[in-house]
Amino acid sequence: MSIVRYGWALMACAALAACASAGPAGNPVERKLTWFSYLNGDDLRVACAQDGPDRFRMVFNADYNEHVRTYDVTGDPDGGASVAARVIKAPDLARVDLADPVGAWKGDEAQTRLSPTQYAMLVIRLYESGAFQMLPERLRLPSNSFYWLVSGCRDGQWFFTAYPYPSDRFADIRFAEPLGAMDPTGVAPPRLPSPADAPRSLPPGSRQQDGGVFFEIEVSGKGLVGPHLTLGPWPFAGWFTPRNP
Repeated sequence: MSIVRYGWALMACAALAACASAGPAGNPVERKLTWFSYLNGDDLRVACAQDGPDRFRMVFNADYNEHVRTYDVTGDPDGGASVAARVIKAPDLARVDLADPVGAWKGDEAQTRLSPTQYAMLVIRLYESGAFQMLPERLRLPSNSFYWLVSGCRDGQWFFTAYPYPSDRFADIRFAEPLGAMDPTGVAPPRLPSPADAPRSLPPGSRQQDGGVFFEIEVSGKGLVGPHLTLGPWPFAGWFTPRNP
């Protein structure tokens, strides 16, 4: 990344509260700058309290350059919950609107509400999936791979976990089905590659020159390991997010 681009990124980052996420971002520039903070659940972690609502965040990364799904669930006093869902896919450049040049990168957004019964079932499925248990080991997750990150606040306690594909943890997931049943976006999830074909590492450097975004995160039961400042990419420039943020 050039010094000029680096400087612009830092200034933009400062303007966005030091790249701290305040929740799911519809603006693609803000999303790029706050993505790691969003994955880390920084906003949920700060607000987690015994007298606050339960809040869950579920992110499905199906190759960052191709398909990402996010679900932010907030419990209601009546026992139900509200859900903000977003699907971010590889943009169709043929449909770019000059009046809204970054619109193709905004993703499909939708909201819905869960009844107390639906919400209770989702919580049970998260429990059965081990979401509230400490992640047993550190994991390195390349952006071109497939994985779920689940974080949030339950009964005033913070939690964070991950499910890489393929793995026994991923195979034991129980929350994907109820999520799919209530998904308000209407966008079908991508098919998983065969376990043998699933990426487990970043592509060689020669294959990263296609304008895509490549990075790798390391996670533990406490969240992302190390600094997680995102300096790109802008949706209209070939910037690469640094590895090992």
